[in-house]
Amino acid sequence: MGEKKAADEHFLRAVNRPYYYGYAKTGKTVYAYTKEEWGIGASSGGGDQHLIRSFCFSLLATVLIFLPATLACIIFGLLVLLKMPLMTLAMLFFAALFGLGVLQGYFNVTREWRGRKARKLKGLPKPWWEAADDHAYEWFLAHPDPRIQTTLDYFPYSVKLRDDARSNGQIS
Repeated sequence: MGEKKAADEHFLRAVNRPYYYGYAKTGKTVYAYTKEEWGIGASSGGGDQHLIRSFCFSLLATVLIFLPATLACIIFGLLVLLKMPLMTLAMLFFAALFGLGVLQGYFNVTREWRGRKARKLKGLPKPWWEAADDHAYEWFLAHPDPRIQTTLDYFPYSVKLRDDARSNGQIS
């Protein structure tokens, strides 16, 4: 029973965390972002997938790939409606599939647009890479920020902080 309560507590901390931590495109500085400032965020570690999580890529993919594909499927589906009803069903299926890509692109673009505006107000750079809670915890211990408290609520996935809290008897 105690394990379930601890798991629920951990889940609530992770969902309700006040800040997400990330790096700018260059540099080693860890920045703290609210959920709104994060936008569509950063990649989760390495590789070149950070370009996919950008405003421009989302906009271009939506406008140049998904929207034309959706419209083409609808048009071809209507053109073959009377002669090949089975092909019409296939075209409408693919129109719905590509339509979900348009919908996802719309949500990505609007979320990143709001994130850009929120970051601009505070002078924050775009988060290109996600910073792990352990690294962010160490960063903010070395570089204190009055907004960031070094508690499990602010760093829910920090193993170091959790171990420190257990050794001090703060959590079980």
